[in-house]
Amino acid sequence: MQLEKIFRILGLSVTSAEIVTLVLVILAITVAFWLLVGRFRLHSVLINIYISFSLVWAIPKDVVGTSPNLSVMLFLISVILLTLLGKYTFDIHLSGSGLAYWQIFTMSFLEVGLIVSILAAFIGEKTLIKFVSKDALFYFTSPWAKFLWLALPLAFLVYINKRGR
Repeated sequence: MQLEKIFRILGLSVTSAEIVTLVLVILAITVAFWLLVGRFRLHSVLINIYISFSLVWAIPKDVVGTSPNLSVMLFLISVILLTLLGKYTFDIHLSGSGLAYWQIFTMSFLEVGLIVSILAAFIGEKTLIKFVSKDALFYFTSPWAKFLWLALPLAFLVYINKRGR
């Protein structure tokens, strides 16, 4: 059975169905991200995402050119390299039992949202609009969405560290 038929049976409009699909995909990626990174390295990966974003954003345009693909590749490569070199760079390790599962899931979700927002900014709305509707894209590329995806992981990190004390 096609996914579109299932959403029609549930009474969802095309826009609602797309947003539900987007949420389900993000949640699946969140769980995969959590399992891949592990609960003790979420803080390090968050810092690596911010550092990689800053580095790629600061590269002069004449080096990167107009290709959004190069910016995306540089960002992903730098996140992966910084994470793999974590023992030698910014290794922030949680001791003890670590975070509760809801905290791990929320932190993973916020990091995945941050990555998607950064990638969407590098790729550009003109390219993404071919694959995703404006409504779904709004949640990652609007000015407030960009700000919130950058700020919420840090705010949540402060929140969970204060609750632990």
